[in-house]
Amino acid sequence: MRTKVYLALLGLLTVMLVVLATGQVAQAATITTTGLNGTDAQVMDRNGTVVKDPSTLSKWENYNVQYQWAIPDGETLAAGDTATVTLPNGVVAGADLNFPLTDADGTTIGTFVLKAGETTGTITFNDELATKTINRHGTLNFYAKGTTAGDNHFGWQLNKIGWIGSYDEQGKPSQLTWNVAFNPTGADLGTVVVTDTLGPNQTFLPTTVSAMAGKYDSAGAFISSGEPLTPQVIYQGNQVKFIFSNITTAVNMVYNTQLENVSSTSNSWTNTANMQGTTVSGHVSWGGAGTGQGNNDEASTGSVILTKQAATTGVAIAGAAYDLRASDGTVIASGIQTNANGEVTVDDLVPGTYSFVETKAPTGYELNQTPVPFEITAGELSTPVRVTQKDVQMPTTGAVILTKTDAASGQKLAGATYDLRNQAGTVIKSGLTTDAQGQLEITGLNPAEYTLVETKAPVGYDLSTTPLAFKIVAGQTAAVTVTAKDVKQTTAPTEPSEPEVPVEPSEPEIPVEPEAPTEPAVPGEPSEPEVPGTPEEPKVPVTPGLPGDANQPTPPTAPSLPGTPKPKPAVPGVTLPGQPSTTVTGQDNAPAATKPGKLPQTAEASHQVVWVMAIGLMLLGSLIGFGRWLGRRY
Repeated sequence: MRTKVYLALLGLLTVMLVVLATGQVAQAATITTTGLNGTDAQVMDRNGTVVKDPSTLSKWENYNVQYQWAIPDGETLAAGDTATVTLPNGVVAGADLNFPLTDADGTTIGTFVLKAGETTGTITFNDELATKTINRHGTLNFYAKGTTAGDNHFGWQLNKIGWIGSYDEQGKPSQLTWNVAFNPTGADLGTVVVTDTLGPNQTFLPTTVSAMAGKYDSAGAFISSGEPLTPQVIYQGNQVKFIFSNITTAVNMVYNTQLENVSSTSNSWTNTANMQGTTVSGHVSWGGAGTGQGNNDEASTGSVILTKQAATTGVAIAGAAYDLRASDGTVIASGIQTNANGEVTVDDLVPGTYSFVETKAPTGYELNQTPVPFEITAGELSTPVRVTQKDVQMPTTGAVILTKTDAASGQKLAGATYDLRNQAGTVIKSGLTTDAQGQLEITGLNPAEYTLVETKAPVGYDLSTTPLAFKIVAGQTAAVTVTAKDVKQTTAPTEPSEPEVPVEPSEPEIPVEPEAPTEPAVPGEPSEPEVPGTPEEPKVPVTPGLPGDANQPTPPTAPSLPGTPKPKPAVPGVTLPGQPSTTVTGQDNAPAATKPGKLPQTAEASHQVVWVMAIGLMLLGSLIGFGRWLGRRY
C-alpha cells in the first residue's frame, strides 16, 4: 500500500514538472517591432536599382531585400523572444537561410531563419538586448527571388540562369548549377560554340555536363526529345567552351561549379555566356546579414551609421575600412569595416563633432579619403545619425602598348606582326601589326598575365621569337608599355672578281695646223710641137726567087706612116685650199690609174680636176701638132 502511495506522488510530481516546464517555454513571446513588414522592405535588383513594384519580379532572378527594424522603448525583451519578418508581395525565399544578427563588436544578438519557398521568416533574440531598454534597432537583408514567370516568347537566342546545387555540413552552398539554353525556335545553326566565363570562387566540374535536344512549348517550358547531346568541352582557367555540331533543335544544357570561400553572410556569384555575338549573364545570390544594438538609457551617448555605396549604381559595398576621428583629428577607433549591408555602426559617442576617414577601399574601388563629418547632438541621442559615402569603381580591364624599334638606330618599325597569348600559352588574338609609328595597342584585357610573340618581322629584319611578358593589374588606369627591338638581316658578301688592268691610253695625235692655201699659178703657153721629119722613100722591092732557093729575097714591107709626135707640155701645178701644194707633171696619153676600191675624198676631187685639165691640154696639143703635120705633107 505504501508503495502505491509513493508511486502516485511521484507521478503527480512528474505532471507538475511538465506543466511548469511547458509554462516556462510558453513565456517566449513574439515581440512588437517596426520595419519588418513586407511594405517596409526595400527591394533592389542586382544592379542596385530599387524595385517599386515587387509583385512583378522574375522567379529567375535574385533580389536583395532590406529592412530597418526597431523595438519600441519600454518593450520587454527576453532571451528566446521572436520577431516575425514578412517578405514583400511577389517575393519568396529562394533557398534556406540561417544567419546571425550582430552588434558593432561582432557579438550575436539574435538569429534569422527563413526556409526556401516561404514568405515569412523569424528573428530569435538572445539575452544580449534583454538588458537594453531604449534605442534598440538594427538592419536585416537577404536574397530572395520573384514569383513571375514572365512573358513566353521566342525572341531570344541564348539564355542563362543558375541556382544552388548542393549545401555543405554547415548549411552553406557548396556547388552551383548553371543552365544554358539556346536556339528556342529550332533553327538550323550548324556548328555552335558557347563560351562561358566563370566568376570568382568557382571551379568548373567537367563530369557534370549534361545537354539535351528538344523544343519549347507555348508556355516556355523545355520538352526534351530524349536525344542526349555530347558537346566538345575545352576549358582553361575560368573559361569553358562548349562546341556543338549539326544543331537543328533547341538545346538545354546544365553543369555544376564547385564553390570556394563561401561567406556565412551574403554571397553573390556570376557566370557569363557568349554565343555568336550574343552575351547573357546568370547570377546566383545567397545569404544575408543583420545588425542590432540598444542602450540602457538616454543619459549621455548617441550613435552613427555610415553607409558605403558605389558611386554609379548606389549598391551597398562591404569591406571598406575606416578610422573614426574626433574634431581635433585624434583617432578614436580604427579598422572599422563596412558589413554586408555596406554599413558601419558606432555607439556610445558623447555629443560632439566627428568624422570618418576611409583607410582601405573595397576590392575593385578607388580609395576615397575625403573625410565624412557628422555631429552627435545632445537631446537627439535616441536616433542614430546617418551619413553616406560613395566610392568610384576601378576599371575592370586594362590595355597594353607595344613599340617596335630598330635595335641599332632606334627607328620605329612598322609591319611587325604578333600573337597575344594568355598565361597558358593559348593564342587569344593573332595578326596584331605595328603601325607607321611602330606601335600596336590592345585594349579590353582582363587582369592577368600575358605574352606577345612575334610571328612576322618587318621587311629586312630577323624574327625575334623571345616572348614579351606583361601583366594587367585590376584597377590600373594607365596602359602597360612594352618595347621590342629587331635586328637587321645580314647577308654574307661575295668575293669580288679581280679587276682588269686598264689599258694605257694612247697619246692623242697633235692635229697639224693646215697651211694657208696659195693662189694657183696661171698656166703657161704650151710649147710648139716639133715638125716631124721627111720620111724615107720606100725601097724597090726585090723580085722573090723560086721556092726552095735559099737566096730568094724577102718581100718588102709597106712603109709605115710617120709616128704622131707626142709633145709633153708641162702642166702648171695647182694648189687646193687645205692641202699641201702638189705639182702635177704631164704623162703619156695613158691616163693615171685610179686605185680600186677607194672612194674619192674631198681633197681628191681637186686632184681629179687637175688631172682632167692636164689630160685635156695634152690631147689638145697633140691634135694641133698632128694637124700641122698633115698640112705640110699634103
